[in-house]
Amino acid sequence: MTGTGREPTEGRADGPENGPRTGAAAPGRPRVDMSVETAHEQYVADRAGGAPGGGHEVQVLVRLRAEGLDATVPRRPPERSEVIVIDCSGSMGHPSVRKIAAARRAAAAAIEMLPDGTHFALVEGTDTARVVHPRRDPASPATVAASPASRADGARAARALEAHGGTRISSWLSLTRRLLTARPGAAFRHALLLTDGMDQHGRAEELRRVLDDCAGEFVCDALGIGEGWDAEQLRGIADRLHGRVEAVVDDPPDAGLPGAGSPDAEGSGPDGAGTDGEGLGEQLTRLFRELVGASTRRTLAGLTLAVHTGPQASVALFRQVNPTVLDLTGTAVRDGGRTLLPTGAWGDETRWYELRLRVDPGHPSVRGMREARIASLRLETEDAAGVVLPREEQITVRWVAEAPPTDLGAAGRHFRRYTELEEATRAGCAALGRHDVPSAERELGRAVRLAYELNDAAHLARLRALVTVENAAVGLVRVRDAVDPGHLRKLIARSSRTAPPPRAGGAAPSPPGTPRDVPGGEGGGHSEKPPVCCRRCAEWVRPDRFCESCGHPLEEER
Repeated sequence: MTGTGREPTEGRADGPENGPRTGAAAPGRPRVDMSVETAHEQYVADRAGGAPGGGHEVQVLVRLRAEGLDATVPRRPPERSEVIVIDCSGSMGHPSVRKIAAARRAAAAAIEMLPDGTHFALVEGTDTARVVHPRRDPASPATVAASPASRADGARAARALEAHGGTRISSWLSLTRRLLTARPGAAFRHALLLTDGMDQHGRAEELRRVLDDCAGEFVCDALGIGEGWDAEQLRGIADRLHGRVEAVVDDPPDAGLPGAGSPDAEGSGPDGAGTDGEGLGEQLTRLFRELVGASTRRTLAGLTLAVHTGPQASVALFRQVNPTVLDLTGTAVRDGGRTLLPTGAWGDETRWYELRLRVDPGHPSVRGMREARIASLRLETEDAAGVVLPREEQITVRWVAEAPPTDLGAAGRHFRRYTELEEATRAGCAALGRHDVPSAERELGRAVRLAYELNDAAHLARLRALVTVENAAVGLVRVRDAVDPGHLRKLIARSSRTAPPPRAGGAAPSPPGTPRDVPGGEGGGHSEKPPVCCRRCAEWVRPDRFCESCGHPLEEER
């Protein structure tokens, strides 16, 4: 089974079969473009006989780009709801008041930037949850519409927050859900949660139950500050609620390192790394403003990828792979002969998705066919209001007598490496947590090599907070004598960040790594050969006999 062999194509807005809504966009009209690249990891040796049990998968990478949405002025502004949740447990005031002081300042700044008409509330989180603005009957908590007066009152309430009590994140999320779902007409629902602790004392099941209730109701960005929060737990909350997770630490490792900004990701915001000399309060305020700003700039309430399949195919997996990795398979909804895959709210941005289709080559509808259309992809939105959508894309495969070498395509290889990078990073952090230094050096060394090959300077900078890099090209590292737990949590929190694949048809990329990443690195004294660029797949790989990515002989490149 192989693809039709075509290059990734930009979804166009023409074609008489799609009617006027997909006609050529006039200058300045908002639009969403779609490009598709297929990669096939399994093949059928006998196209007539099928395969025992079926189960052959086709990988489809979908790039969606929205532009012009920010410039549109809707006839009726969309309804928005925002809830800001601040951990006010006693630990926020210890060993000093810096954390609670930073939280007060950041919450006030976020409230002050809310657009007029946005319904909002400020929640104090301890071992219970309480709305501190607007002040209402505790039995009937509610939000209030943003106006100059309500924003000023909200900012004053934020500056008066005090640290006391315990931590019960599940109760905070329950109240947040109650506040946000009280306005069913709100097209955009967003929560911002800050904590320096975690749910404990056997409450894991309660938290899972609450997250199940909240999933699909609102998006939640989560931030950890200080030393007592659990990076894996906070990532679990943000992933389940399709938000972003951030870590706020003193002396960010990214500061002052060359190339330590975010990857040059289309549609992605700043990496969230602290800048040189930025204190705790400045970091937190910037992140609050960034996350609330990103939410309020989204003007398209929902965009759905509709996958039409016949009886010979089904959706096996759907996940976002850029700018962050999010498993969205659980959001799929069956609607007759198609599967609807929501992608959430949109502003002007670009995202990449991976779709896996499970194909049964022995099904009567395709048995014996040399080539078969197994699916079609179409974008849909209930909030189209002048937005030009791309034409439908067809996914076609061929059955071949002999399987060619597996080639995931440039984008497939790129995101496969990022999957391996996240796995190595989290495995290395887990090993450090249990003080298994040999395993930590092996896994973090693998992460350094992958980040080097991907030219991801930001991830390399965060890894250097934990290890001394002897040779980035081969992944030779040593765990530092003193590892700050805050930097460890920061690396876990941001390990799902990715950069988009290099543009097809562009100039040949430069060798990976910044000047300090070249073989010899920080440790010096190493003479391993630098990576070479494969002429077939354009990947930078180790100088072996064959390309580790596509199998092409490398003798001529060396």
